[in-house]
Amino acid sequence: MGVASRSMRVSYCIPTHDHSKCEQYMFDILYPLAHQTYKDFEICVSHQGDERRILRALGDYWDVLNITYKRAPEGNISVNTNHAMKMGEGDIIKVLYSDDFILTSNLTEELDKAFTSDVSWAVTGFAHTLDNGLTHYNPKIPFYNDRLLEGVNTLSSPSILAMKNGLGEFFDENLIMLMDCDMYYRLYTMLGNPVVLKDIHISNREHPNQTQRSNDHLIPEEIEYLKKKHLV
Repeated sequence: MGVASRSMRVSYCIPTHDHSKCEQYMFDILYPLAHQTYKDFEICVSHQGDERRILRALGDYWDVLNITYKRAPEGNISVNTNHAMKMGEGDIIKVLYSDDFILTSNLTEELDKAFTSDVSWAVTGFAHTLDNGLTHYNPKIPFYNDRLLEGVNTLSSPSILAMKNGLGEFFDENLIMLMDCDMYYRLYTMLGNPVVLKDIHISNREHPNQTQRSNDHLIPEEIEYLKKKHLV
């Protein structure tokens, strides 16, 4: 078992885009981050679209949290997520989608503990909400399976993912729906199973404007792309 030689700095990498609930969703992210028990972290926000709402949302937290904000290049969710990840200067890259949020005050602390010298990636327990966090259902502990290239994702969205900075692994910008399956497959192939934080740290918000609701039709062609990429 590896040992942690020093405290690890966490980079929360948050891709965002402008929409009517942009301010509320960002507040739901920043409030629990402001109350983390472990304080050595930064927040990297990569934003697409009109800036007025996102800058208002960040306004109350500029002096409270270590926030870096940049405009994202045009492109899909993979492009935006990669841009946010490349902004991160910490030891640990923690992806967090802008419509999801943290449920616990000790996630950052648990990540610091988890990333010992021989740990390169981790995933965390999650639950779902339909009412902006008032209630949660279907809590799950993520686990790897050998059907990821068929689109069978038993880990969950990228919001459950953390990995050591410097691995050189980013999301495939040819993918939208199965970008996470591809990433998990590559990390497993390279590094083996992730460390699993079994507490329910992440809330996956379900809402009508989710990427998966409008892009389901892409799944068959993305499965074919993954098979050609990894199996041919």
